[in-house]
Amino acid sequence: MQHKNLLLTTVISSLLIFGISCERDHNNADERPLGERCLSLSANMGQAPAAEPGEADYESYADLEVPPLPPEEALETFNLVEGFRIEVVAHEPMITSPVAMDIDSDGRLWVVDMPSYMPGDDMDVLQDAVATMERERVPEGRVTVLEDTNGDGQMDTHRVFADSLILPRAIKVLHDGVLVGEPPNVRLLRDTDGDGKADSEEIVYNSYGDASDPNNHGFPGGLMWGMDNWLHSSNENVESIRRVSGHWQTRPFNRLGQYGMSQDNWGRLYSSSNSWPLQTHFVPHGYSDRHPEFDISEGQNVRIAPNKPLWPAHPTGVNRGYRDGMLRDDSTLVQFTSASSTTIYRGGQFGSEYVGNAFTPEPVGNLIKRMIIEGDPSQIETEARFAYQDREFLTSTDERFRPVNMYTAPDGGLYVVDMYRGVFEHASHLTDYLRNYTIEHDLHKANGPYGRIYRIVREGQDIDYDTPHFSEMTASEVVGYLRHDNGQLRDQAQQVLAQCSPQEVIPELEEIVAAGQEASDWTRLQALWTLEGFDRSVYGQEELTGTALEALGDDHARVRASAIRILEPAIAAGDNNVLTSLEPLAGDSSPYVQLQLLASLGESNVDPGLELIARILDQHSTNPYFREMALTGVYQREAQLAGLLRDEYDWSSDRGEAYAQLLTALDQAEEERPQRNLSGLTEAQRTLYEEGRQKYSSCISCHGQDGSGVSGVGAALDGSEWVQGDPEALARIVLQGFSGGAEERGEDISGVMPGHHYLSDRDVASILTYIRQSWDNDAAPVSPEEVERIRRQTEDHQGTWSPAELRERTD
Repeated sequence: MQHKNLLLTTVISSLLIFGISCERDHNNADERPLGERCLSLSANMGQAPAAEPGEADYESYADLEVPPLPPEEALETFNLVEGFRIEVVAHEPMITSPVAMDIDSDGRLWVVDMPSYMPGDDMDVLQDAVATMERERVPEGRVTVLEDTNGDGQMDTHRVFADSLILPRAIKVLHDGVLVGEPPNVRLLRDTDGDGKADSEEIVYNSYGDASDPNNHGFPGGLMWGMDNWLHSSNENVESIRRVSGHWQTRPFNRLGQYGMSQDNWGRLYSSSNSWPLQTHFVPHGYSDRHPEFDISEGQNVRIAPNKPLWPAHPTGVNRGYRDGMLRDDSTLVQFTSASSTTIYRGGQFGSEYVGNAFTPEPVGNLIKRMIIEGDPSQIETEARFAYQDREFLTSTDERFRPVNMYTAPDGGLYVVDMYRGVFEHASHLTDYLRNYTIEHDLHKANGPYGRIYRIVREGQDIDYDTPHFSEMTASEVVGYLRHDNGQLRDQAQQVLAQCSPQEVIPELEEIVAAGQEASDWTRLQALWTLEGFDRSVYGQEELTGTALEALGDDHARVRASAIRILEPAIAAGDNNVLTSLEPLAGDSSPYVQLQLLASLGESNVDPGLELIARILDQHSTNPYFREMALTGVYQREAQLAGLLRDEYDWSSDRGEAYAQLLTALDQAEEERPQRNLSGLTEAQRTLYEEGRQKYSSCISCHGQDGSGVSGVGAALDGSEWVQGDPEALARIVLQGFSGGAEERGEDISGVMPGHHYLSDRDVASILTYIRQSWDNDAAPVSPEEVERIRRQTEDHQGTWSPAELRERTD
């Protein structure tokens, strides 16, 4: 069973459950700085030697049509709206062709360089996409650490943490290592000897883009730590990842944008995609894969802002410039063509009117667009409008200015990552029109050895460049930053606390969640998610459930909705107290809360949960968001839901097309499902089988609805010797994982299935019982007691099982 998200009921939330609750003595708080307790990366990097700054060459290219400008001259090409200024934070040769960055707990910048992208000074690169791909796959990428040691706002030291990377494009700094997205892998790089350079690596995810694709524009980007404690990335076919009890887990995400990821103060995610500067999910994400017949198509990856007009400062080379309506008569760009990595401003330095605004770079037009997002967060939908008419937030007359990423800075400003290069469009999409323009203006020359990071600040507003060092703080001091006006610092506090899980601050966090209007809405929300991110051995599931139940009564809709999502493990377990507490929210004043409740109730397998689904669906019978979400959550219970709607709410085809369509869909899903004779099973075993049948819905994408497997993804389960053979071997595969190859039914079953030890004994037993009793399989059920025994026997096993090991231990 090769599947990274074996159980969506647990993948959504339950895979966060591990360990047991322990008694805590809050009177013995550990007052050591967190850098001495768990932020080992910060401690190590503080000792790393700085590299020599070197020099950049500008004179050799001074005669080019569009020459590279020194940073101080490039500043003169910018035009910002009144009241703002732009400053240089770092520049070449410290960084070259930067594409992404992250800010660590002590304010250092970790920058991903991609100098091999469309390598310069070679006409062949512009002519041949295949040749370009070969040239790009040289290991020239690197991760550089930049630090401001004197608090003046400029990075004055740099250190190369990792090099010899191939087209790296995403980064996230953790307390004990650095995640780097280097397609097709996400690697966790560590410095184990404290010299400031990575010397070990672990592949934590191996589906981060197709490295054989010549168009690397289609690779994911992001690795952004969301408020829900998952790391999210943009583009297609990429899952969210999270480390739980030392093990990396994944869950479906649903495509959002093309490159980069940002979040607002409520945890709503945003991205952008070429022609579209701002996209978001209206509906809660992560629920699409629960049903083999029903998916979510509405309310995901929604374009909420127009794509024109733009107001660049000068004409530029545009790939589609030959098309009518793409350029004005003066050859300036009319609409977005390379919208890249939008950011939601969450700092306080600009002023409150800018908080929650979206800023999206347009590298081809050498500008940055500001958008104002409108809409009540208690509602499902939102939209954005351009902040200005006939001008942009920032423009430049330097055609090598290529802003590709933006971030809220710890000081409250906005960092701008400038790839600074002439060639920006990839050879796989380069048109003759842009190729000729590029050669005519010498933009393919001096293409790659430069790069800048700028900071945009509000003039006349206080700014402190000496950013906080969380590694030097006690846990209680870090909690104080959850109240900060700067969302980046709140995020940093959440991430530090979640990774370290200091038990002495739990009462303080619980008090913030329960504080009502004494704490800001987003502080209460972030404190709640901080507790959700704690190790369950420190903050047990029962305690988290209690805190989330209290948060159901919060005044803010997004806090209530988050509390519902955090309660999903209890919902999946059929907790009557939790389901009773959720009943009033079926009539909540916020449509978004009702939609989240509908989504989370899809994790339930008991009648009260289904009854609430029917009640909410009846209120929103014609709303596509509610209809689709309801259908995804009733796998194997379609007939029950149809019966409730007919009997309790008088649904019939005569009431209208919307009612008829949904009832027909439910009826057909039930009728087309193969039935199996379970007469040979006891009642308890039949119950296990039915539970496993529902849970298997999230295994389908790898193993197929009929157990036939998915080529290149997951092995066949129907007729499998491993599935029908010794249940101990099968249980070990599910608990600790499987790797290697084995001749089976004439096929070579190879690959890696991660362990799912975080599943309960009953969950594992139900899945195993279902797959051993389904399709052409006819093997004995497996009891929770058997799984418990096997778990105890194998709990010290390190790594995944090989076929040889399994055969040796079970013969």
